[in-house]
Amino acid sequence: MAPVTCNPTKISGPWQSGYVLDRHTISSTPTGDPYNPFDTKRTELGELVYQLKYGGKMEALPIIVDTAEEFIRNGWQGLPGIDCIVPAPPSVSRKMQPVVALARELAARLGLQTCEDAVVKVKRTEQMKNVTKTDRPAILEEAIQLGTGAVKNKRVLLFDDLVESGSTLSRVTEVLLGEGGASAVHVLVLTRTK
Repeated sequence: MAPVTCNPTKISGPWQSGYVLDRHTISSTPTGDPYNPFDTKRTELGELVYQLKYGGKMEALPIIVDTAEEFIRNGWQGLPGIDCIVPAPPSVSRKMQPVVALARELAARLGLQTCEDAVVKVKRTEQMKNVTKTDRPAILEEAIQLGTGAVKNKRVLLFDDLVESGSTLSRVTEVLLGEGGASAVHVLVLTRTK
């Protein structure tokens, strides 16, 4: 399948380099209908992420991974070698975790390992979009901890499907570089919500 067109932008944080491939939503207009309150228009990649994450449509997965793989191979100028992919810990428990499934497929295509247990969420939290920005760091410091997946001296690609403020990615990077001993962390996110 062919990758979708996207608009990659750099994102800064405590990581060495990072990109988000596209916005998630283009517009969301109130409809006045209580059963369908918004008419939401998403980017092409945003729609695929939405279908996979909230609709369980697995046919979106290979197209999403095609897009991420294409960017890593041909669009990310200056990306150094990567040793493993770490999926960001999911905020909501689901039967199938989209970010983990995407990370596994991306790693397989790139000939890398996934370190799914490098960081773990030891305490349930609200979705960060529902928490004030000032409260996020303390909540995440308590909830996200070093796991059993070894990343010592590895160059890590931290992968996520959605980002709003980057608080979770910042905490995961802190854990990977600190206690985890990773030599570098680079971040790739599929879509940005705001």
